[in-house]
Amino acid sequence: MPTYTASVQKRTTGTKEHCSVDPQKLAAIGCAVGHQVRIRRTANEYALYTVKQAPQENPENIVRVTDAGRSRLAATSFPFNATVDSQVVHPTFTDAQAEANSEFVERLTDNNTHVGLVAIAPHGGMIEEGTDLQAQRVAAVLAAKGVSCWRCKGWKQGGGALERWHITSTDIHEASFPLLGKIIHREFSYAVAFHGFSQSKILIGGGASLALKQEIQQAIQNAIVGSGINVEIATSGSEFDGDDPNNIVNRLANGNGIQIEQSKVARISYGQQIADAVASVYSSKI
Repeated sequence: MPTYTASVQKRTTGTKEHCSVDPQKLAAIGCAVGHQVRIRRTANEYALYTVKQAPQENPENIVRVTDAGRSRLAATSFPFNATVDSQVVHPTFTDAQAEANSEFVERLTDNNTHVGLVAIAPHGGMIEEGTDLQAQRVAAVLAAKGVSCWRCKGWKQGGGALERWHITSTDIHEASFPLLGKIIHREFSYAVAFHGFSQSKILIGGGASLALKQEIQQAIQNAIVGSGINVEIATSGSEFDGDDPNNIVNRLANGNGIQIEQSKVARISYGQQIADAVASVYSSKI
């Protein structure tokens, strides 16, 4: 994939996952604003970023990230040199190879025709541990119906996969994820995304109706009785409401997405029960 050496300098807007790239350089590596890129400072320090702006730079090899974005590459000050790469997911590694080499891979289970339900986990592996297994579980339970499953898995030896590989769900671009590109225009009737967060509960959000959220909520509550984990509907306008039309789970299902945010205990200790509960709700709908 095309790459180039950049001088990474400071920008004052955006999040730690965002960067700006000169438009000529961006075009030269086959990318555009909104796509993801991989920025590598050293053999062991690299991370994913979303290109949010493409200002003309002089010289044109300047790339800009925030102070927090710089910290993701373990750089202590600006400027520093880095390689900008349009290849986001590793093209050939198995899961075992990706884990051993602190890498990031994309997986798709799909029969090329199913339009009922897609289960996704954009932050699997050790990014939000257990979520990819849940998406896979839903697809396995509903395999007779041909349910699709898209997931990404990232690892970092010694910890820090979240910091290295996380891309916010509203930023994920199919041009940077080839397997996602195969299903983005499928127009599924339903989509469900499994996520993890640092709170101690489970939040049900997404662009889907309140009625569907309540069905999911009740099914999960019944599945984890005695766990002590609260299952709540995310408040509209809150950080984890998941109802942005640009959220990848909503884009896959014409706004009819369900986003499930889960504590680590929920994902690790009750992951299969939660996935089975979700599958039971969709089983009669597809």
